[in-house]
Amino acid sequence: MPVVFVHGGTIGDASSASSADDFLPLVQDCSATRRAISVDRLGHGYTDNPAEDDLEGWTMDGSVKHFIRFLEVMNAGPYHLVGQSRGGYVVTRTTLERPDLVASLTIGDSNTVAPGGARNEGIHLRNPHPPGTIEAMEFTTNLYYFSPEALSRELAQKKLDILATPKIRAAIERMGPGGYRVKHYLPGLVKAREELFMRLKHEPLKRRVQIIWAFNDPTAPIEMGYNLFALIALHQPHVSMHVVNQSGHSAYRERFEPFMRVLGNHLEAVDDGN
Repeated sequence: MPVVFVHGGTIGDASSASSADDFLPLVQDCSATRRAISVDRLGHGYTDNPAEDDLEGWTMDGSVKHFIRFLEVMNAGPYHLVGQSRGGYVVTRTTLERPDLVASLTIGDSNTVAPGGARNEGIHLRNPHPPGTIEAMEFTTNLYYFSPEALSRELAQKKLDILATPKIRAAIERMGPGGYRVKHYLPGLVKAREELFMRLKHEPLKRRVQIIWAFNDPTAPIEMGYNLFALIALHQPHVSMHVVNQSGHSAYRERFEPFMRVLGNHLEAVDDGN
């Protein structure tokens, strides 16, 4: 069965430019044994922005609906879904809404989907550097990573290239001070998280779940991972959690080999019906 990787990030983020490129090493590794796909979420990477008057499109709900439609159009399911950070919210909601599209679920360091106090907004809000600059990206990287050098120059340049595109610049302006970020995105995110927690408290994720969490994540503390495990385990007995030591927010990059070993074992077990 295919595996689909879903990146994190916030639409209009001026300091990160998360995209499908984040997962290229994982896609290359998984491609030896199965079809592997990485997708640019709505308004990220090279996927178009929502229309300016499509207020839902500028929220996480819009990102979920866009991703579900992407899976439907590919028509290659069911899929193993792997969501990192905000992508963890996208794949979890997809599993709740459309379990027919899902073979299994892997969630990585997603404070968006885990109960508790997330810290990433504070990092972004205090970034003193101009949007779309290498300095802004380095500021975020130094606070997100256990070892900032894990962000290669090649990937950093790809992110800068994406940040320079007209549509990303338009998204940054749209989401900027006094814009959609504070008017629609963040209020919608608070509501979406609370609704998700209530659903998980009362209904099961109907597919096997694996959580992979970095012990040293400064934006999604390990306690949030434990909270997520406890919440999912209320109704889904087939849930596991793996803690990766000496890694910041992106364990799949900083600790690639253990991450891929755990992920590979999970995918094979589900494929084999175990």
